[in-house]
Amino acid sequence: MHFPSNKIMTNRFAVRGILGLLVACGAGLPVLLYGQAGRPDSAEIKNYLREAVQALQANEPAVAIRAYQAILKIDPKNVDALANLGSVAFVQKDWEGAAQQFHKALKLQPSLWKAQALLGLCELHLGHNPEAMKLLSESFPHLDEPKLRLEAGIQLAEILYQDGELAKANAIVGELRNLYPENVAVLYAAYRIYSDQTFQVINSMALVGSDPAQLHLALAEHLVNEGHLEDAIAEYRKAIERNPNMAGTHYELGEALLQESHMEAGLTSAQQEFERALVLNPTEARAECELGKIDLWRANPSSAYDHYVRAQKLNPSSSCANLGLAELLTDAGKTQQAISLLQAAAQSDPYDPDIRHRLANAYRELGLKEDADREMKAFQELRTVHDSLRRVYEQALPSK
Repeated sequence: MHFPSNKIMTNRFAVRGILGLLVACGAGLPVLLYGQAGRPDSAEIKNYLREAVQALQANEPAVAIRAYQAILKIDPKNVDALANLGSVAFVQKDWEGAAQQFHKALKLQPSLWKAQALLGLCELHLGHNPEAMKLLSESFPHLDEPKLRLEAGIQLAEILYQDGELAKANAIVGELRNLYPENVAVLYAAYRIYSDQTFQVINSMALVGSDPAQLHLALAEHLVNEGHLEDAIAEYRKAIERNPNMAGTHYELGEALLQESHMEAGLTSAQQEFERALVLNPTEARAECELGKIDLWRANPSSAYDHYVRAQKLNPSSSCANLGLAELLTDAGKTQQAISLLQAAAQSDPYDPDIRHRLANAYRELGLKEDADREMKAFQELRTVHDSLRRVYEQALPSK
């Protein structure tokens, strides 16, 4: 997989909000982005600071710049004025001008982590990747403002990724995922890194003469994630040829076959794999669920019900079993019973939009408007997130 180098990943949430970081109005004097340098300001400087804050709030950066410049005539080493001049220049995409001001501020006060992070982003825009990586690496752990932390983290991970430092990039992205679990840019960065790490592991497995079955299985899983189902199915079959007693491999092959086709031939082949998985591992609740789905597609609800019941007995918290049974109960007019199963499914898998949609319909059928509206809102939010992730994933897939 190839990605262009020296490309800055633009995040729609990040740079847009940096001007908003400059000031936050409170009682009395405004609180600037950068802390005081440890000395009291004169009344004249305070007036200019107040004027700059008001100008920024009114979206008049030129007025703010003049106010900060006036402060520097009075006090050439005023860190607040230097750092905020850099921030205004940054928002105006004057990367060189912003960098000059940040350098001056940091020379006076090296612990200005926000200024250091913004300087790192300037250096990145200027094509100075080694300097950017040093600045962002040092400042990232100290950043507490969400938008700036997000932007600095994504760009740092991108530099590390380009340099082949996948483990370090993975650590940064892992932290970002904990902080921003639904941010599409973070998830896209994670996808790229994990995908390349997977490929590295597969290469290592081949070089060290790994168990052939495990190697083919790893290749198959990677190909599924890349959207190459036909090739993945071939690799699953090779893995099974070398070790036919891996229940998980039979299950995964069955899933791939169902993804490839719902035609009868595909259903029959998938059914055989799920049945084989259950022979090898009778506690495989997921295989029972898939057999239930196949029976529903074949319009055989009685047999589907039996599979879902067995899956639920094997794993009472199985969301697929509870969802399948709820669908059958709803079709039979037993909506109240279906709701309890859907609630259990939602508890096990709170991010499945299909479960939320079915819950909304069930509540509405029973006249529970407030509950129905709540679940429909949850469904719409989850669907939006899923659609965004699907678009990102499709864009990330290499050309077939």
